[in-house]
Amino acid sequence: MGDGTCWASDYCIHQPKTLYVKEGESVTIPCSYTYPEYWKGRSRVTVTWGERDGIFCNNIKKNITDHSGNITDEYKDRISAVHHPDNRTASITIRGLKAADGTTFCCRVIRFTAGSAPFTWYDVYGTSLVFPDGRSVTQVEELIAVPGEEMIIPCHYTLEILGEALQVTWYRVNSDLCILNDKRYTWTSAHTYNGFSLVNFPEDVSLRIHSVQKVNESLRYCCWVDISNRQIMQSRYGTELTVPGPPSSSSPFSVTQPYTITGRRGESVILTCSYSGYKESDVLGVNIYWRLGNTTGPYVYHPYREMVHPSYRGRTEVTGAADLHIRGLQKSNDSTYYCFVMLRLCAGRFRYEKRIQYGKGTRLIVTDPPHLPQPVIISISSAAVLLVLLCVILVIWRKTGVICKKKDVLDETSDNPDYVEFAVEEGPYSEISTKNTEHNHAAESKEEVKQNEDIHYSELNKTKLMQRIPTSNQNEEIQPVYAAVAHPDSRK
Repeated sequence: MGDGTCWASDYCIHQPKTLYVKEGESVTIPCSYTYPEYWKGRSRVTVTWGERDGIFCNNIKKNITDHSGNITDEYKDRISAVHHPDNRTASITIRGLKAADGTTFCCRVIRFTAGSAPFTWYDVYGTSLVFPDGRSVTQVEELIAVPGEEMIIPCHYTLEILGEALQVTWYRVNSDLCILNDKRYTWTSAHTYNGFSLVNFPEDVSLRIHSVQKVNESLRYCCWVDISNRQIMQSRYGTELTVPGPPSSSSPFSVTQPYTITGRRGESVILTCSYSGYKESDVLGVNIYWRLGNTTGPYVYHPYREMVHPSYRGRTEVTGAADLHIRGLQKSNDSTYYCFVMLRLCAGRFRYEKRIQYGKGTRLIVTDPPHLPQPVIISISSAAVLLVLLCVILVIWRKTGVICKKKDVLDETSDNPDYVEFAVEEGPYSEISTKNTEHNHAAESKEEVKQNEDIHYSELNKTKLMQRIPTSNQNEEIQPVYAAVAHPDSRK
């Protein structure tokens, strides 16, 4: 598994070994495969599904789909099958699960080529559906760890018998199946064996590895529990542990992250992550992991939800190829995030290898949202106070004469004996000529000025007045209009 390894496409296929399900729910079983590039465009590839009889998928007890993708009558109303030959993936979805469905489903790929016999390849074990029946323990299928970190490999059993474990045994195997051997540690109480211990015996019998080393890689860890009623509970496949080395600059497979990104408290943010340097046709599967603080920190995203730190559980998801989406940002989320990518690649006929690389980290800077002015809310009581205050101000102004100044001025002029008021009767629009008498005569305008003691009379300019009167009314007799102007000297 050297850094410069270049894989050539071959016949490989992969399915998850175990899926834990409940009655009445639905489940989707994925299948991915590869085949030599030589046959691409020269052959027709189909996928069939069947139930396994025995340990391996070479013995099919019952077919679920045929070569054309048709579903058998028994499952017709409950199963849908999908095949994507372009990206070499397939899946079936089973609805309304029943306890009788707790069997193993096998994905088989068939290549048809003109002039050649069909070629079939399949996953060795298929996918087993496990219902909670109290007869087996629950383990995740695979985990990754960085050298030197402390990690936990989960092992759970039915809650009804929680705390009844009398003895717990963990052992390591090199094969896919959990077959008890001498490489084991047994606990009847809480203690540590050579860097291994239980999380909290007997309530939590998960295995704690205090310092992961490269020698722990490519081994499966299997959990075996003896309970008080002389019953044994164990896992069929265990948990495969993969330990990557430090990132290598000479490896064609690399992971890239931005150095920093900013997000606002209360909002969402996406941390981007991309990977390259591999042959797409060799990929059987991709797993994405995100860790917090450093490369051995807690998981903020993990394919197995129980491995995610509680403060991030339900708030993170992977979008796109490997981007991390965090919802509901908090100030405590201000940290560095590391993107891990694990590729499962076809390394030869019916063999695959795992490759893991991780980025240099992205610093997430969480800022406060912009300050917005608070809306001014005036209550009924506040409005009443303002109204009373306004009334007081008006009373004060009235007493000081601020709002009565006009009336006082009128009173003063009415008491003044020199004040002369003339009654004015409203009439049609008129314009008083301000031109001298001689000029008015030149304009064929007649002006007569009469003087009676201190009163001067002036006949208005009729020409201007005629111009203001509509044509239809010009035949009517027009009465002259006079303006009376007091002589200034008459008030002395």
